[in-house]
Amino acid sequence: RSRSKPTGTRKNISPETLVPLEAPTQPRSYVTPSTTSRKEIPAVFARKRARSMAFDEEDELADEADPLALPPTATEAEAIAAKRRQNTLAARRSRKRKLEYQQQLEDALDKEKLEKEMWKSRALACRDTLQSYGVSVPFHDD
Repeated sequence: RSRSKPTGTRKNISPETLVPLEAPTQPRSYVTPSTTSRKEIPAVFARKRARSMAFDEEDELADEADPLALPPTATEAEAIAAKRRQNTLAARRSRKRKLEYQQQLEDALDKEKLEKEMWKSRALACRDTLQSYGVSVPFHDD
């Protein structure tokens, strides 16, 4: 028996059952180290920190220690949290848009199937009518 391949969508879920946009961002509570967020400080903020440290002449002692190993400052932590919240909201909107689009496609497919069945039944009725009058109709059932 062959397994179905991943489609990138979850079954039996609708845009209404998704996490609402207003819901708070969930705290990070990993049992094992996260594969998607291994660093305490995201790369963008680490680059900014490295750049600002490179041009700081006051902290000569900080040159010996790795500036990226330090925990984020309060303002950096706030900026990281804001960026994470912004990304979370964008991901939620994207998931909702994707589900709505998929639902729209499924509805259109159902409508097309109904129309196809309607026209097929009409064609069969016309064929039967013509055959009842003795007219030969080249019609193939598929």
